Amino acid sequence: MKSTLTTVMVLVVLMLAAVFALADEDHLEARRLMESGSIQPLETILERVRAQRPGRILEVELEEEDRRYVYEIELLDESGQVWELKMNAVTGEILEQEQEE
Repeated sequence: MKSTLTTVMVLVVLMLAAVFALADEDHLEARRLMESGSIQPLETILERVRAQRPGRILEVELEEEDRRYVYEIELLDESGQVWELKMNAVTGEILEQEQEE
């Protein structure tokens, strides 16, 4: 029993290490893209979002969709509604915005 518990704990630690390593790689890739001028800085994108739809930012992800980089931004507006916006990471253009249900 003790051996099984130890094995499970080792597996959990290894899985967590893999998750953190992937998250760190994503962060480094985003930084590399921003520093090379391939995408706009997140702060620039967030300024545009706030100008269109004021509120509190809940989550931000940088994704590659259809050969382009897209910031997916989830925010809580002043009336308590949650919105998801997709922004072109190169141009800052709003590609989609929809209210979450």
